[in-house]
Amino acid sequence: MKNWITLPEQFNGLRRARINRAVQNYEANKTAFVGLEGKMLHGQGGEHIKKLVYGTHSLEWCGCELIAVANTMLLTGRDVQLPEIIYEFELNRMHKFVSSGYFGTSPKVLGRYYDFHGYPYKTFNTAAATDEFLADKNKVCGVLGFWIAEKTGNFFKDMLFFTKGLHTVAFEKKYDKIYVYNRYNSVTGARQYDSISDVIGTRRLIVAYVLEDGTKSL
Repeated sequence: MKNWITLPEQFNGLRRARINRAVQNYEANKTAFVGLEGKMLHGQGGEHIKKLVYGTHSLEWCGCELIAVANTMLLTGRDVQLPEIIYEFELNRMHKFVSSGYFGTSPKVLGRYYDFHGYPYKTFNTAAATDEFLADKNKVCGVLGFWIAEKTGNFFKDMLFFTKGLHTVAFEKKYDKIYVYNRYNSVTGARQYDSISDVIGTRRLIVAYVLEDGTKSL
């Protein structure tokens, strides 16, 4: 993929302040990440993960997309750590709306990262379509981005679903079960579900990515 930056000098138009912030965050995040290498990441509000930053904000507030991508790297056997992913996202201005990272990253743009690094994937817009694709898969992983609010049946309340924000998680299908990582801010392990539809419930799916090269044995 063109126009993806892995080193600051690749893009002359990148503002020096943004380069400096990305470099400083990378160094700080590497220190904060010590002890988490090679581990599935859960509970972004936990004592360790919330010490990492994206832009000017803690991952506790805006890090779910980054954590989801990092977890898929581990699930597929890649030696790519969360601080590296944050660094590339900052250099490539993956922040949603503002560079401070306040609004996190839109799950719809995560394909830019996978495209550049050569990770094949398929995308889906509904839980049912995702489940249909996964039906004959035994070991595969991906990412789900969804709005947090559940449908209530009240027209006016349901029109304001976006006010409760969104969440993005990594998932793994192992035979007939779905395992979701970092499902909530305080979780310490994977949550088990019967299907993607079971994960989403009455919420609105934004996008599902399914990586096409399977998972390693964890």
